[in-house]
Amino acid sequence: MDKALIDGYAVNSKDIAEADTNTPVTLKLIGEANVGNTNTFTVSAKETVKISKGAIMPENTNSVVMPEDTLTEGKKVKVFASVVTGCQVAKKAEDSKAGDVFILKQRKIRPQDIGGIIGLGYRQIKVFKKPRVTIIPTGNELVPIDIEPEPTQITSSNSYVLRGFVEQLGGIGKIASIVRDELKLVKKAVLKALEVSDMVIISGGCSTGTKDYTLRALQEIEGSKVLAHSVAMKPGGHVLLAIVNGKPVIGLPGHPVSSLTSFHVFAKPVLRKLSGDPRSFWQIAKDTPSIEAILTKNIKSPEGKEDYVRVRLRELDNGTTSAYPFTGRSSFLSTLVKSHGIIKICADCTALYEGDVVDVLLF
Repeated sequence: MDKALIDGYAVNSKDIAEADTNTPVTLKLIGEANVGNTNTFTVSAKETVKISKGAIMPENTNSVVMPEDTLTEGKKVKVFASVVTGCQVAKKAEDSKAGDVFILKQRKIRPQDIGGIIGLGYRQIKVFKKPRVTIIPTGNELVPIDIEPEPTQITSSNSYVLRGFVEQLGGIGKIASIVRDELKLVKKAVLKALEVSDMVIISGGCSTGTKDYTLRALQEIEGSKVLAHSVAMKPGGHVLLAIVNGKPVIGLPGHPVSSLTSFHVFAKPVLRKLSGDPRSFWQIAKDTPSIEAILTKNIKSPEGKEDYVRVRLRELDNGTTSAYPFTGRSSFLSTLVKSHGIIKICADCTALYEGDVVDVLLF
C-alpha cells in the first residue's frame, strides 16, 4: 500500500496543478487518515484528507501537501503550492517488490537485517545453526579456576579465552573438564566431545614430548585422519589438525600466546566455514579485519617460519596509527591483554624495521 511520508494533506496532484501563493486552490476536507487505522476514504475531485506520516494513502490520491503550504478554514483547505505526482508518498513495493533478492544466502545476519526481515512480514527464516564447539583443556599442571593453584600448578585460563573467541565468532562454546596427561583419558574425552559437538578444540598436549598424547589419541580412533602436526610458524607451531568422525578436531599449544595465534590462523576459518560461509578455507583465512600501522621498533624474525608478532595500536596526532610490537615469551599473558592484533611476517623475511608500514590483523 502507498503510504504518506509526512504529516499533511492527501491530494490528487491534478486538483492543485494551478495553485500558487496568489491563486490558492480550495479543497473540501472530508476526513482524517491516521497511521494504524483502516483507511476507507475515497477522494473525489477537489477533495482532500488530512493524513499522518505512515498512514495509508486514500483512494484516488497520489501526493501529500505540506501543512505550511495550506490554510485550513473549517471543512475547507486552501492550498498555496502545486506538487508533482508522488510527492511525499512511499509507493507500494518501492523499497522491495515480489521476486527481489532481499538478503543473499549464506550471509551473516546483522541487526538491521532482522528489522528488514520482520518488515517484509517474516517471523521465521531458515539459518545455519550455530556450531557447537567443545574445548578440552589438558595437562597435569592445570587446575580449575575456582581452585587456588599451588606453585607447580597453573589455572586453566586458555579454555576460557578460546570459548570467548568461539562465541565472538557466533559459535556455542563449551568447556570440558580438565583431562590429565593419559592416553586413554584424552581419547575418551575426544570421543565424548564429538558426540555433542560440531568441532573439538584440544588445548595442550600437541607437542612431541613424552606426556603429549593428543596425536596418539587421535590416531587410535578408527577412521580418524590427521591432516597436519606441527607447522612452520612462530608462535603456535605445535598445532594439530585432524578430521575425526567427519568433524574437525584442532589441537592447540598450551602456552597462551601460541594458543591464541594458532586459533586465529587455523580454528577461526574452520569455525566460520561451519557457520555457513561458502568460501574456501583459504579465502576465509585471508579475510581478516586489518588496519595499516607504522612499526615503532625493529623486529627480528626466524628464517623459514611464518612469524606472528603481537602489537599494541595507538592513534597518533597526525591521524596515522602506530604499532608497538611485543616480543616476549609465548607464555606471557600480559602481552595478550595489551595487544590489539598481530603482524604476520612471511617465512622468507628475517626482519621488519622501525617506520615500516605493516598490516595488523585485528583480534
